[in-house]
Amino acid sequence: MAFLACLLSIVLQSGPAPTSAEYTVGPQDRLSIAVVDEPTLTKTVTVGSDGSFDYPYIGQVRAAGVTLRAIQQDITTRLKEKYLRNPQVSIEVETYRSQVVYVWGQVRSPGAVTLTGNINLTEALAKAGSPTPDAGSYIEINRKPASAPAGSDPASTPKVAPVRISMAELQSGRAQSIILSDGDTVFVPKAETFFVTGYVQNGGPFLHDMAMTVSKAISMAGGVTEKGSRSRIRITRVVDGKQVVIKDVKPDDPVLAGDSIEVMSRLW
Repeated sequence: MAFLACLLSIVLQSGPAPTSAEYTVGPQDRLSIAVVDEPTLTKTVTVGSDGSFDYPYIGQVRAAGVTLRAIQQDITTRLKEKYLRNPQVSIEVETYRSQVVYVWGQVRSPGAVTLTGNINLTEALAKAGSPTPDAGSYIEINRKPASAPAGSDPASTPKVAPVRISMAELQSGRAQSIILSDGDTVFVPKAETFFVTGYVQNGGPFLHDMAMTVSKAISMAGGVTEKGSRSRIRITRVVDGKQVVIKDVKPDDPVLAGDSIEVMSRLW
């Protein structure tokens, strides 16, 4: 609940996302077009499946894949050429329908989230109901790859590496600067665990995070007991399906999800 309250607080502080002049329009978006002192040219249009819409005097206007600013300039130029001396055109998106991002995994309402102008990671998670208590320590963003040029081999198109954002960064507000685009996928994995056993105060399973070290893991288990050794620690880890025991473990060594850390007894 604390995380949900933090997320909602960030969203409320940022306020609603305004319509951006750089928003790229797509099919089925509804646009509100106004021309000062020209009521017959003030109307709402829907971008058709062919990516265009019909507008008085000038006919077809190409819209899909074009920014609001560019559409506004196109209409202004074409009206000025033959019909109006100094047209003052403004365009806003009345209804967003064309573009979505997908939020999956450990969120309360997984699925498609409609883009409403520029939407950031925090807002997308809030629209998906926010992460559940089972969410892991990070969020992964998979960007939609660029389309391959006509006639080229699709396999030659460079793949886009996933972007990982830690929950700590999300809570700090950094996610507000991460803008999502049409076709992006946000994945919230289930929390992974590691184990601390042996001569510690409170052994057991603990939630793993990307910055976990041996020292931090042992601290989470309450620290080493009087009979335990701070220098005799080993990690049991599964590597390529086989169990491997790692000895001579240092405090700053990283801990991976699924590791079992054992603090052994002192030799004297």
